[in-house]
Amino acid sequence: MAIKKLIRKVVPYQIRLWLNPLKKHLLHTNYRKRAVYTKSRETLPIQEHMIFYEAYHGGSMTGNAYAVFKYLLSNPKFQHYQHIWAVKTKTVIPPAFKNHPNVTFVIYQSFDYAKYLAISKYLINDTSFPYYFHKRKEQVYANIWHGTPLKTMGLDIKNRAVTAHKNIQKNFLSADYFVSPSTYTTEKLLKSHDVYEIYEGKVLESGYPRVDLMFGADKEALRKQIGIRENKKIILYAPTWRGELQNVEDQSKQLLKDIIYIQEALGKDYTILLKTHYYAYAFLHRSSSGHLVIPNTIDTNELLSIVDILITDYSSIFFDFLPTKKPIIFYANDVEEFVADRGLYISMKKLPGPLCETLDCVIESIHQLNAVQEDYQETYNKFLDAYCKHDDGHATARFIDAVFYGKSASYCYQTTTDKTKILIYGGGFLNNGITSSLISLLNLIDYNEYDITLIDHGTNTKKAKWNNMRKLNKHVHHIFRVGTWNASLADLYRHTLFLQSGNLETAPKQMYQNEFNRMTGLTKFDIGIDFGGYSPFWAAIFAFGNFKKKNIYLHSDMDKETSKKVNNHYPHRQNLKVIFSLYQLFDKVLSVSKLTHKKNRKNLLQYIPKPVGKMDYVINAIDYKHILSMKSKSIQYEFGEDLTSNKTKDNDFSKEMSSEFLHLGTEPPSYPLPQKDDVNFITIGRLSPEKDHEKLLNAFSHIAADKNNIKLYIVGEGALEETIKNIISTLHLTNKVFLTGQLTNPYALLNQCDCFILSSNYEGQAIVLLEALILGKPIITTDSPGPRSVLEGGYGLIVENSVTGLVEGMRRFLNGGKLNNKVFDYESYQEEALNMFYEKVCDLNEQEL
Repeated sequence: MAIKKLIRKVVPYQIRLWLNPLKKHLLHTNYRKRAVYTKSRETLPIQEHMIFYEAYHGGSMTGNAYAVFKYLLSNPKFQHYQHIWAVKTKTVIPPAFKNHPNVTFVIYQSFDYAKYLAISKYLINDTSFPYYFHKRKEQVYANIWHGTPLKTMGLDIKNRAVTAHKNIQKNFLSADYFVSPSTYTTEKLLKSHDVYEIYEGKVLESGYPRVDLMFGADKEALRKQIGIRENKKIILYAPTWRGELQNVEDQSKQLLKDIIYIQEALGKDYTILLKTHYYAYAFLHRSSSGHLVIPNTIDTNELLSIVDILITDYSSIFFDFLPTKKPIIFYANDVEEFVADRGLYISMKKLPGPLCETLDCVIESIHQLNAVQEDYQETYNKFLDAYCKHDDGHATARFIDAVFYGKSASYCYQTTTDKTKILIYGGGFLNNGITSSLISLLNLIDYNEYDITLIDHGTNTKKAKWNNMRKLNKHVHHIFRVGTWNASLADLYRHTLFLQSGNLETAPKQMYQNEFNRMTGLTKFDIGIDFGGYSPFWAAIFAFGNFKKKNIYLHSDMDKETSKKVNNHYPHRQNLKVIFSLYQLFDKVLSVSKLTHKKNRKNLLQYIPKPVGKMDYVINAIDYKHILSMKSKSIQYEFGEDLTSNKTKDNDFSKEMSSEFLHLGTEPPSYPLPQKDDVNFITIGRLSPEKDHEKLLNAFSHIAADKNNIKLYIVGEGALEETIKNIISTLHLTNKVFLTGQLTNPYALLNQCDCFILSSNYEGQAIVLLEALILGKPIITTDSPGPRSVLEGGYGLIVENSVTGLVEGMRRFLNGGKLNNKVFDYESYQEEALNMFYEKVCDLNEQEL
């Protein structure tokens, strides 16, 4: 770490910037692996008769992928095919295939793995390929998940980060075929990974190939291999792995005690076998009872063919066993704990067999097996029909017909919607006007007509971001970028040059297009919207993305944004130089108010040769119903709670407390709440230069010198917080000016104040003015295009952009002067905003003027 700091100090930034791609290429294996994959993908031809298999991230050669492999390897029509298996160094490979001329083994995540993944025509996986995987158009990818979900998956898993599923989500979106045994499995997996309506591949609801192994297994050979006599009944105990690597031995010993206990209780008529996770197997097979543990060389589904009774807990193995119509006993002594921690889709009490919390209950159920089967027969049959309708021993043949021969059938269908699909990048989703306006828009849009997907990095851990995302309408899909782009060294240098120069000719266009496709898979979006407008990465992704219509938003006077200085740094100058050069690639470059649009059109003319038609404006939507509903509720203060693991999309996301003012932090607010005897001014916004709180505080100090009963509330957070605190102290306003920090519900405080005041030097539109108007508050604002667009015509007082102007405005209010001459018709405004969005952003038939 000390060396890195020294390099940063000694080596100039520009030199480090240019050396960075080379450093990655030389020092990072993963970078070189991606480079191998990218070069193979772009230069080597597809091998038409090559099939790439992966099961459990290379951890085994089993399951659905193995079933397809065995079927094809023994089929004369596929004798000329080459089979590539991804395995780990300790993966058990059946002896029959080790030296087979048609079978090649590559180490998972090796350079050979990357090469074969890039050139194989057919790709079969039961989980997910690595993040750098980007399916070629000629490739055919079939994702055959490794079970029917009893345990919750993806977004449905409790206490799990909302982005934890993002690589599986990416794989689903990339798959040509999603193979499933039932509608239940299809819906649970695709919906829990938030892709059901946007997945454009085909659902192949034809059954799991791995269940075919159970029907076609050589039972006699299996019994011999395990060493079980014909007259012995076999009980298989297959629990879910719930241990941790540090206590493998403890859990393994307990499993061994359990099967020995059951074996002794049942006597010699039964043989009990244990099928467990390979962590536990590694310990158990070395014990004196290791012969009772099924080795990893035996496929689980083939093993099920000789099992007479299955004992399990939360494992999906019981779904595979159902077609045998043999009894199942569920043994789980931690149901409440498991449900609270992970969650289940089906209650354990509704499963097709008795639920036992003790081993004695399991043993008693086996003794009373006939009665148990009779009691659960109806439930058993319902489960068969609902979850295993296609598991009849011919699922693999149906899979081959669809994937290799392209045959269609009633069990092959699509889940994608025919609505207009819109992909949006919403900015950092931090506390600002951009976020507020997008939340309002996405909570008002017509979801009968439009399908909305929000795309995001998914790596930002700031709590405000996840708090804001939770406010979005439940119909909004979320795609989270996983990993980074696949790029050659030359492309990275071109990208670096583009970020420095803003010269569009140097941009690695194909790299941006590839990255867009890597993230979105097969999904075809009609409309792309870079709603944030400040990120060169996302602007490039949308500019070069495959849309019927591309839009980018301008939320401010963009020329002034280039000169904005925060703590001796210009945060937007370099980024906006790049983004300005990309404007010409968008169909619409949209400001958020009429006057700001005129300003931007004048200042940015050099970047957009034909601004008429391309440059336009769309006013921000505002959810007045939400604002009115919150004005009388508790004031809510944001604090450092970890919100990334809460996946609910309800708008009512705050914790309920009985106090008058809800404070979500560990301390109550340190300032007095508005009193009726005082005159309470309020301003809301980021603590950043363009808001010019210093000017407001200087103006307020003149008023405060004359009157003792006036107060000013400053709501927000930002880079200038310490500066503003110092100014308050210097002007001796500590008892009259209060920094509240960020409020989750600022409307309650705004509603209790007497007058809203805005001191900005420039704004795109100023959402806060609309919010104040909805609550009927008198308004004072400095004169700039955005606020003037909102207030002109008598909706508030527009004053000179100076200390003097603000002083005069406040004095006019204090002297009883009327600031608002018109009542804001927020219903008509909302209708106009939505209509503008539909007509200018969403209309695919609009012709450029």
